Amino acid sequence: MKYIVKFGLLFAVLLVIGCNKNLEDISRWPGAIDEGTASKDDLIFDVRMPESTTVQVGDTVVFSLSGNADLVDFYSGAFGNDYAYSNQDRYYDVGARLSFRTSKSPNNDTEVNWNCAKILYSTDYSGTRDGENAFSEVLAATWRPLPADFLIKEIPGDIGDYQDSGSGDVSAIFKEGNPVHLAWHCTTEAESKRVTFRVINTSLRSVVIDDETLSAELYNQNDLDFKWVLNEAAADQIGYMSTVPTVTSTNLQWHGAFNNFSSRTDHPLIGQFKEGYAISKPLELPQFNAGKDKPKVLVKEKDGSWGTVPVVYERPGVYDVVFKASTLHDKEQSITKSLRVTVVE
Repeated sequence: MKYIVKFGLLFAVLLVIGCNKNLEDISRWPGAIDEGTASKDDLIFDVRMPESTTVQVGDTVVFSLSGNADLVDFYSGAFGNDYAYSNQDRYYDVGARLSFRTSKSPNNDTEVNWNCAKILYSTDYSGTRDGENAFSEVLAATWRPLPADFLIKEIPGDIGDYQDSGSGDVSAIFKEGNPVHLAWHCTTEAESKRVTFRVINTSLRSVVIDDETLSAELYNQNDLDFKWVLNEAAADQIGYMSTVPTVTSTNLQWHGAFNNFSSRTDHPLIGQFKEGYAISKPLELPQFNAGKDKPKVLVKEKDGSWGTVPVVYERPGVYDVVFKASTLHDKEQSITKSLRVTVVE
């Protein structure tokens, strides 16, 4: 009988203790269900779209989603959001655009020298910009006009009055795969009054053809590292009024002797034709690697259901659309749905 009473008291004590256990304690008891490992229903996911898979540019394609997925990775198939590039780097086609600003002065009966400067390029220049043979190597190279029209200051005026060149497409000069040298070819005619010519704000930009937002400046004027290579008469100006052509990090300037007349002095090179090339360092147009395409992550509506995904295609083409659904409790479980949309003009 005593054993029965003692057992009853022990049971009562345990009962009281058990009733005071909080949920965190209960969850640690043997046999308690761990919410993180609780069994779930199998993943269900589906995508529907209009019966016609051919649409026009600018039309809205509506995809209807259903199922019990927690997250969906969405690839529209458009540039930058293409499942085909989810596991491989995407290399973009890159073009190039050039711009600069120019000025000329003075306008004092110097029309023979108004057209004193033009911009050229070479893909076979040796690159030698110093030394006694530099000018002869410049002349040995093939220099061609750029394949774009630029506005260059025509009539001299105030040296601070600059002309914007506009932005010109020079992508073609890089097609040969050789390093490219840009050059300003400047001259002062013999027995004439000079025109001073300046260039500032030169910029060579990469243009990502399929995504303009990825475009960026490749070289500014300082990066281009222009250096003058001069004929003897132009180089010798350092001893006469210090009018040798100059280059700084922001300004490229061509001088001729202010009055290039042999009658002004007995200096043997005054009055002679003066010529120079301000040549850039070798330039290359790099391939642009934007990495892997990323999905747009879709989540459920506030009521817990899956809604619709509207997509507008801005360019004609064939688009492989991919939805990859998954659950939070089982990262390995997923369902991939693929559809194809044809967009026409």
